[in-house]
Parts: sequence; structure tokens; C-alpha cells
Amino acid sequence: MRDRIPEIIRSRGAQPTVRTASEDELDLLMRTKIVEEAEELLSSGETEEIVDLLEVIDALIQLRGLSSTELDQLREKKNRARGSFKRGYVLLLDDSE
Repeated sequence: MRDRIPEIIRSRGAQPTVRTASEDELDLLMRTKIVEEAEELLSSGETEEIVDLLEVIDALIQLRGLSSTELDQLREKKNRARGSFKRGYVLLLDDSE
């Protein structure tokens, strides 16, 4: 959950039960949260959901200790091998094959 959620809950007079996840557990929890946020973006189409998705991805990047340079290198490698998503291609599969 976002870091300020317990504070927000307390400000409303409730007492949340919170614990801190281990690093290994947190990695899995963040990957799960990415899927949740992606599903929310899919269903709503709201720009705010992109922000939520990016926030979780950024947190996972930090957790894994990845630098911007490393990510850019990985992105470039992937783009050279498979391309990017800029052209808007849609793969049409023939069901008869």
C-alpha cells in the first residue's frame, strides 16, 4: 500500500494494523500490485491509473537497485531485438492455422 495510507486511516479515527514486508516478500507484493493496477487501468482507462502503475514500477525498480542506465540499456537491447510499441501494430492470427 502507499506509505501514507496508515496515516490517512489514523486521521479518520481508525487504527490500522500494519507490518513491514521483507525484501523478498515485497518484490512479490509489488509485482502483484502491478497486475492489480494494470487491471484497473484496463477497466477504467483513467490516466490516474497510469500514475499508480508507474509508482509501483518505480518502487520495484528501486527495490531491485536498478539504475536508469541499466534500465535504458535493457530497453535498448529489447528494442533492437523485438522493436518498440510506437508503430501501433496489431498481430492478426488466423484461427484456421
